[in-house]
Amino acid sequence: MKELIEQYESYLKEMKKEESTIKMYVHEVKQFNVWLETRQIGLDQLKREDVLQFREHLVEKGNKVATINKLLSTLRSFLVWATKNHYVQVNIPENLRLHEEKPNTQVKWLNIDDESKLLEIMSHEKNPFKKARNEALIYVLLYAGLRVDELSQLHTNAISEKTITVYHDGKFSRDIPVDDQVIEKLHIWIEVRNKAGKSVYLDSPFMFVTERSGRMQPRSIQFVVEGYSDKLGFLITSQILRNTYCRRLVEKGFSVEHVKQFAGHKSIVTSYKFF
Repeated sequence: MKELIEQYESYLKEMKKEESTIKMYVHEVKQFNVWLETRQIGLDQLKREDVLQFREHLVEKGNKVATINKLLSTLRSFLVWATKNHYVQVNIPENLRLHEEKPNTQVKWLNIDDESKLLEIMSHEKNPFKKARNEALIYVLLYAGLRVDELSQLHTNAISEKTITVYHDGKFSRDIPVDDQVIEKLHIWIEVRNKAGKSVYLDSPFMFVTERSGRMQPRSIQFVVEGYSDKLGFLITSQILRNTYCRRLVEKGFSVEHVKQFAGHKSIVTSYKFF
């Protein structure tokens, strides 16, 4: 690796890079090499997953997003050069950079007792239509972690035996594995709405509808969820349910990359907030 870094340094000089820039690039590549050595990974063995894990390592160390992005940009430059010159054979992730997160309040989620209390209160709904719909809606938020706008756009054909297929802003986002209980609640809801026989339901491709509309808008979903706050004695929102889903993944031992994948986070920094 030492010889390869020296060749990379010569390449940078040929490219007429500033001396300070060259020193910085070489320093960052050496830092990456030290990390590889601690994991006993040779450059010829490098995989895409290793590069992503190095990014996780930088986040875990508490580096600022801007600092991490600067280092990742340098690393990608080195890997592109090394790949073109056949020193490594790795599928370099196109988007290594992290999205800058805006400062926000502390992330909130439900504990097990509060979660159980919510499910218990929902089961006492007397209106069969609202009971089936609201249980399905809450279960998807709580155990699949959809954003409220994703839930509003969810189609009835997005449900398979073990997964929910999610679209965000009209584009495929991710497949989320879910347990049998979630699928069961969704099937019960579909059966109830179909039995109602209203054309506005039968003609609608959307999973969640209101008593008058073929699609439940995000604000209506939020209204239903937040309506349980008084009965529970604490605030509950769609975002808190999504956060609870992410936290449960962590408690079950899923990696930060899995949390990012299943929740559809743009930045791995967001996923780390649940650890």
